[in-house]
Amino acid sequence: MASTSSSAPSLTTVSWLRSFMERFKLEKNCSNFTDWEAQLRLAAEGDDKLKYLTEASPVTPIARSTPAVREAFETYQKESAAVKNVLIFSMEPNLQRSAIKMSTAYEIYTRLVTMFSRAPRIIQYEAASQFFDLNIKEGQKLSPHVLKMIEYVETLKLQGVDIPEQLVIDRVLHSLSCIKGYIQLRVNYNMQYLKTDLHELYNMLVQAKKDMGLDASTRKDVLNINAKSKGKFKKSANKGKKPTSYKGKEKPIENSS
Repeated sequence: MASTSSSAPSLTTVSWLRSFMERFKLEKNCSNFTDWEAQLRLAAEGDDKLKYLTEASPVTPIARSTPAVREAFETYQKESAAVKNVLIFSMEPNLQRSAIKMSTAYEIYTRLVTMFSRAPRIIQYEAASQFFDLNIKEGQKLSPHVLKMIEYVETLKLQGVDIPEQLVIDRVLHSLSCIKGYIQLRVNYNMQYLKTDLHELYNMLVQAKKDMGLDASTRKDVLNINAKSKGKFKKSANKGKKPTSYKGKEKPIENSS
């Protein structure tokens, strides 16, 4: 039974969204997105929760914010978290993994609408063209670039297009070729015949960037890193020893007796 309070009812006292969560599932290829969204909006409107799908979070309160502003923010966060759970539970597992990483129900809903409210063929074409055309640029950070490419691959999978994993990895590595410092990462990967999935490759690239001290805007030639490292090792091995100078003097002859 719904609450008679003037405040917005919580998910524990209403049934529309809970019923939706139990009866409707967004399929893994999102082929039923149009029907799923229509039912979701009806359920959310029936529970007076539609705004948590269509309105972004209020600005985080500051020290001078009024109690009313703080209360509005806290209410939004609490109710949005509940609606977010409804969205996640109403999806197939492969969709849930991406949704869990998002902070609000609004963010999840907006992304789904952006991705799947258009014709599937258009979505597929745009994702494929972006994936095969995208290359990192000078000054661009590594992580957002690789994550964007992963997002295109996942979008294509949702549309039923499976690119062979090795081809995906080759394409991601090739997209880094525009930055001189990242060329060695690709060379090392290919020389060692590493077998990884896409997410493992992402972790490897991020770690390699840290180990090499690389930045997307760097122009350092990493091909010389090993040579420099060896030089540092030799230098440290001789640290503390005073060099013996024989300049202008004859080298003393050891007494063999």
